[in-house]
Amino acid sequence: MKIKERGAALVVALLILVVVSLMGISAMKSSIFSAKVATGTQADAMTFEAAESALSAAYTEINGMPGAALYASLGGGEPLYRCVTKGDTSKSGKCGANNSDKLDSRGLLMATSATKLNGFEPIAGAEIGTSGGSQIMVDYRIAMLGESEMKSFNLSNHHLQEALKMGVKPGSEIQ
Repeated sequence: MKIKERGAALVVALLILVVVSLMGISAMKSSIFSAKVATGTQADAMTFEAAESALSAAYTEINGMPGAALYASLGGGEPLYRCVTKGDTSKSGKCGANNSDKLDSRGLLMATSATKLNGFEPIAGAEIGTSGGSQIMVDYRIAMLGESEMKSFNLSNHHLQEALKMGVKPGSEIQ
């Protein structure tokens, strides 16, 4: 006597295969999304650190300047621009489009700092002479802006920090 086969085992196996395939496709999509999120997070962290590096370089430069050099560099009212590169943390001027102005080895990041004098305040108890060439000790208010850019991801960061720096101001320029 012959028994008719209906193929139930085959149908069940095919259904299991379809379910496993759908789970695999879903896992791949989730993995691709996670990779995109991780890449974006890494790029954002890199631009943040680049802006902080530009600020750190500006602060180090300003901190190392004696009062007279500080006034000579910033007293004209124009910002002092520096480009932070792989080989030079205080390259004069803004960063350009060429690869030598990139901060990282892959050529993705540019970091620039702008330092500007935002006025001064005489130090309490400081005196100014009435003779020619007199000077007074002041606290210079300095604003430093660290900027970074990663064009390939259309990301940028702008960090502003303010500081006080004691220095000498010519008495003839105090009003």
